[in-house]
Amino acid sequence: MESESHLRRTLDPKILGSYSPLDQLLYASNLLGKDAAITNFGGGNTSFKAVQVDTVTGLEVEVLYIKASGGDLGTSTAANFATLDLKRITGLEAQWRKGVHEDDLVPLYSLCSFCGSTAAPSIDTPLHALVPYAAVSHMHPDSIIALAASENSEKLTEQIFGGRVGYLPWKRPGFELGIQLRELILMHPKIVGAILGGHGLICWSDDWESCFNLTLDLIDQARDYITTHGKPNPFGKKIELNHAAPHWSTFLPELRGKVCFEGNRLIAHIDESPDVLEFLESEKAEKLSKLGTSCPDHFLRTKIRPLWLDDVQDLDSKLARFRKDYVSYYDRCKDIASPTMRNPNPSIILVPGLGMVSFGKTASEARISGEFFINAIHVMRGAESLTKYVALPEQEAFNIEYWSLEEAKLRRQPPEKELSRHIAIVTGGAQGIGKATSIRLVEAGSCIALLDINQERLGEAVSQVQVHAKSKDAVVGIKCDVTNLASLSGAFEEVICAFGGVDIVVVNAGNARRGTVVDTSEADYAMLSNLLMKGYFDTMAQAVKLMVRQKTGGSIVVVGSKNGVAVGSNAALYSAAKAFELHLMRTVALDFAKEGIRCNAVNPDGVVQGSGIWTEAWRTQTAASLGIEPEKLEDYYKERSLLKVSVTPSDIAEAILWLASEKKSSRTTGAVIPVDGGNREGLLR
Repeated sequence: MESESHLRRTLDPKILGSYSPLDQLLYASNLLGKDAAITNFGGGNTSFKAVQVDTVTGLEVEVLYIKASGGDLGTSTAANFATLDLKRITGLEAQWRKGVHEDDLVPLYSLCSFCGSTAAPSIDTPLHALVPYAAVSHMHPDSIIALAASENSEKLTEQIFGGRVGYLPWKRPGFELGIQLRELILMHPKIVGAILGGHGLICWSDDWESCFNLTLDLIDQARDYITTHGKPNPFGKKIELNHAAPHWSTFLPELRGKVCFEGNRLIAHIDESPDVLEFLESEKAEKLSKLGTSCPDHFLRTKIRPLWLDDVQDLDSKLARFRKDYVSYYDRCKDIASPTMRNPNPSIILVPGLGMVSFGKTASEARISGEFFINAIHVMRGAESLTKYVALPEQEAFNIEYWSLEEAKLRRQPPEKELSRHIAIVTGGAQGIGKATSIRLVEAGSCIALLDINQERLGEAVSQVQVHAKSKDAVVGIKCDVTNLASLSGAFEEVICAFGGVDIVVVNAGNARRGTVVDTSEADYAMLSNLLMKGYFDTMAQAVKLMVRQKTGGSIVVVGSKNGVAVGSNAALYSAAKAFELHLMRTVALDFAKEGIRCNAVNPDGVVQGSGIWTEAWRTQTAASLGIEPEKLEDYYKERSLLKVSVTPSDIAEAILWLASEKKSSRTTGAVIPVDGGNREGLLR
């Protein structure tokens, strides 16, 4: 985590002064958003008021640049900021005073856009527009929220800031809060900021350099006060567990299956950081966690409270109680306009002795949700060290969690991809068909684990796949020898700890050797039989066992070969092993259909480009058996095919994606798809 002092050094006044008003805002906002101690991912808001020329009328107009709804300060670009006609925005106050509900004014914000700005303005727009200063910073620092969520927070604000910062009690964002803030400034013209009860910090200045430094000064002041005046051991004494904590892999797949709601899987993220473990080992932790969180940004990610799971053997009853309590909470607080209840399962689960597991639609969302609860831990620690932690009232929490404006924000998110919420394993993932398949699966939205025995090549492949995933969270590489059961089972455990389980397994790791039954060496026999038979058998066994534990079904795709149907000359064991794989696939399809597990295969042929099988020796031997030069192999296979086409790893990946997808092939199991350009000998009979 970057410190505020580091941020202060990175703001270059000369660079800032050379920028346009919007670029000044963007420069400062990106710096502030990089530190989770300053604001949460996607949280906080910044704005800047400036005069611009209307390109239509040629007249000067005072505009408000403000971070758009749903954007993240640390990674925002100019496109993530809305540009609004300030006079039109502030003019909406007249509608509010006529009795129009402030939520109903939000759709009108976009009608106040300036010169074609299309970004959706933040729901905090009035809070910024009604402040009579050019630069406005609204952040959610842990130290400030600890103050805002403390008993006697108004008195503490006065003690810490000595009248330099005002205070407003909790109020949901909107026009009324903006008007209250404007009136506070009019009553106390010397204040430079305000603590918003249960919410965060807002401060202002005439330019972004001074506003940036003011933001950090106020955060430093609150943090330093907590450090010097706070009680030691705010969470109480350390407690000793009365039982040994299990390993995550022993129960996380079952847990992932149980928090699935209406068929929608989730991705898990484990956090074993010192902050989490220290909290979970304290005497106050369970009670504090059940109070619920305070800052709106927190429980939008974490729900009103987490599940405290002090005994994984009691998982079913704990989850049942949590769901029952959540439904009761929803029923108590809902009104006729409330959105439909979402997943009643916890998104944050605290396991003393182990750590925290958080769930989300994607690996990044799962990680970020966990980070939000770490922020909540920091807030609780600060509040308890000052006075006493106070959570938002239940109804207010519900009003935020099920706020129609937040629901609208969710609806504006892009549609989920085909394999969103899915976890895939690809063996032999570092090259050829394995790498191409990994790329295609992450492009379709899945998280993926690449398993390969070659560490160097694996690292390169992971980097390439991450580019296509547009997320480092979604891709892991695991060195694994699939012929070694301990290595293989260990790799599956690593996948569980990385993502929570598995939904798709592509059994692909392979190699080849030439030889008839007469001249296949003992070494080649041992290598091929271990890799292509035992390796495939053990990989499918590991996959099935894990999928059965999850109880959410799954898809296994075997990468076979044309040789499994039509034997190749001088490849006795390779051909026999490929036939073994196809028949093994059918037995898995037959035996585990009752568990919702589908098992299918693809049969490639003549995939020369990028294939690990096509070593120099294999090329030379194959070309010699065909009576051609090695460099003519690809053309040979192309001309041999019925369609007269070359077959690439990407072609195989497309077929694998189709078989992996529940949306496209949910009615298909025990099938073999030839991807060979049309090979007469390889036609299935």
